[in-house]
Amino acid sequence: MVNTKSTGKMKNRARNSVIFFLLLSFIIFWSVLLYFITPQRLVERIGVQNGYLLSFLFGVFGEAATFTALSYYPAIIALAAGGLSPFILGLIAGTGMTVGNSLYFFFGRESRNVLSEKLEKQARKVLHWVEGKPNWILQIIIFIYVGFTPFPNNLLTVSGGITGVPFRKIILPLFLGNVVLTAAIAYITTISI
Repeated sequence: MVNTKSTGKMKNRARNSVIFFLLLSFIIFWSVLLYFITPQRLVERIGVQNGYLLSFLFGVFGEAATFTALSYYPAIIALAAGGLSPFILGLIAGTGMTVGNSLYFFFGRESRNVLSEKLEKQARKVLHWVEGKPNWILQIIIFIYVGFTPFPNNLLTVSGGITGVPFRKIILPLFLGNVVLTAAIAYITTISI
């Protein structure tokens, strides 16, 4: 007789592995693509008139492409220099950036199923530490990290996914930080011209 509990566990592990490798493939694909296509080239081709759509796409895919996340900032600077509103640019591109960050969060969550036991134990310790703190402290730390530092958000979101921090605890400060940082970069560009 086949143990259905064991069979179900194997199916879940197989499903989780497929999701993990699909997300990994997506990240690698966009990293390679954005390595060969510069933001300036895209702005030249698409034009500033389609800049808000382009800013959203750069937010999503610039963040989803690990090796080319720095291409996001030159694209925002080029679009702001082209005359787009810094505040609308911040809202639209920041939203796109949050979508890209969310992909990394879910990538981290799915990778928990393929972690070694030692790493899983460390992730549980971090989650226990985070759960012991008030929500507002975690949210302020995330907002400051995302909105005021040049460090990649992917480190934060992957770690959050791996440790099991609930997505609802990080999404609002992540979104607000992305909007503030993008609007600030765009605004500084417009006053510098």
